[in-house]
Amino acid sequence: MASNFTQSQPSRITSYMVNQLQPTAQERKLAPIPSAPQWRSPQLMVVFEDGDLHSARHQLLQSLQNPFAEGSVATLLLQESIADQFVGLVAQDLRPLSQEVSKHPSYTITLAKIEELKAKTVQGESLKAGESPVLVYDCVHSYLGNGATGVVTVHTFRTANEAGKLAKRDPLPYGQVSLWNEKLGCAYELIPRLPSDIVAINCFNPDLDPIWESFAADRNDVLLAKNYHYESLVVSGKRRIVVFPVGTIFGN
Repeated sequence: MASNFTQSQPSRITSYMVNQLQPTAQERKLAPIPSAPQWRSPQLMVVFEDGDLHSARHQLLQSLQNPFAEGSVATLLLQESIADQFVGLVAQDLRPLSQEVSKHPSYTITLAKIEELKAKTVQGESLKAGESPVLVYDCVHSYLGNGATGVVTVHTFRTANEAGKLAKRDPLPYGQVSLWNEKLGCAYELIPRLPSDIVAINCFNPDLDPIWESFAADRNDVLLAKNYHYESLVVSGKRRIVVFPVGTIFGN
């Protein structure tokens, strides 16, 4: 880890507290969807069997309901052992999309392409065709349309090594990676293979202001602020930001 440690008063973070720190879908002010939406800092979410499935699910649901929003999850990697369980938890809480999304030309084109490819999908229970958020298995977004597609693609992995390879399969301009694994040792092993400078472990869209000055200055730094651990460090020759809630276990 990096040096120059600055400490404020830490405390144990629970998944409930993490969820409360994130803005809800209602709190986010979403810009109107352009007629030809492009990617706006999409996120890659990686969920391991040792991750907090309920907190990860809570954050993913917001992206599924607002898939064209800036910072929404575009690609989901799931460890095979919990993939069905996690997707089941997500599917049971999906709600009808707003008409702005469901009637958007990019979304309808994506649905037509999914049908043409006969791709495996998961949609909301009891929702009508065309009104549900969609998870699409084993596709990259370039197969489904140009720019933002309005769906989340899903891939499964067995090991961290496989996850690293899948993370680079779809070359989107990822703004962040949200990585869910309570064992930080395993999470850190994956960081060199992730396609973003910003890695949020066991959290989603954390406030980066406390560490941004160090990152922008290409300076190593470690600090605790607002119950989060922040690092600016170089991993495999690349400057990164790593953030996680205080209380996450460093283990393998």
